[in-house]
Amino acid sequence: MKALDVISWSIFPVTVAAVLLGAVWAIDAGHAPSLVAGIGTLTSLVLVVTLERLLPYRKEWNQGQGDLRTDLLYLPSYFGINALVQPLVAAGVVVGGAMLSNALGIGLWPSEWPLLAQFLLACLVVEFFDYWPHRWLHEVPFLWRFHAIHHNPKRLYWLNATRAHFGEVVFRGVINAVPLALAGASAEVLALVGLANSLIGLFQHANINFKLGPLTWVFSVGEMHRWHHSQDVSEANHNYGSNFLFWDVVFGTRFRDATRSGPERLGIKNDSIPASWWSQLSVPFKTQKND
Repeated sequence: MKALDVISWSIFPVTVAAVLLGAVWAIDAGHAPSLVAGIGTLTSLVLVVTLERLLPYRKEWNQGQGDLRTDLLYLPSYFGINALVQPLVAAGVVVGGAMLSNALGIGLWPSEWPLLAQFLLACLVVEFFDYWPHRWLHEVPFLWRFHAIHHNPKRLYWLNATRAHFGEVVFRGVINAVPLALAGASAEVLALVGLANSLIGLFQHANINFKLGPLTWVFSVGEMHRWHHSQDVSEANHNYGSNFLFWDVVFGTRFRDATRSGPERLGIKNDSIPASWWSQLSVPFKTQKND
């Protein structure tokens, strides 16, 4: 096997294992969860951006298509809204979670479990509460108007992972913030989930020619997520998992055509969405078709 093949097969699982297991070790060693998550995210970003240049899935996707400025404007709004919405929602439901725990006489979250086990459980829970909002964004016409912004690009690369209308960010952010806060998950668990979202999210849209093999049943990244961005709705309305495909497998929405590495075209057929960030803000309030 050539060195390039070894890198293609190993880069994703090795990176995920190294970053997440390293973060668990660092937090167990007493380092601040927010600092660990920040360093892990920054390291992942540098690696993904570098690999897009060294090992691209499609070289032309590394060239701007008049979309860079718009994607850059979505970056602060995406993280800014999440940073505001999720803590507010979490603060509102923590009290309810404590009351529920007292009423039941038991803690809702298994805080006595090892940190890694708590993290894996948290991923399972969070994915369930993101799978359905994401699926509704495709299946409910009014919600699709918001989500269409994310499906507008004709290429996938690391930066357009955050291309999302503020309405979608609030909708998904509110629902995502509730389950772990209500159950009383610790700051350490929340930091690890945040790091996983950043790390796997970067690989999800990355223009990197990496291979998944049997991991196509586990992770919603790379070749699996490219199908989700297909212009063909019969291909795109699948693989709803934010990071993982657990619930797609359970609910029968996992899709992969093993004869192809991805769809012929990305984006939306007969797309009339304007190119500028400012103009896109009004798109959900105009009639859109999911075709």
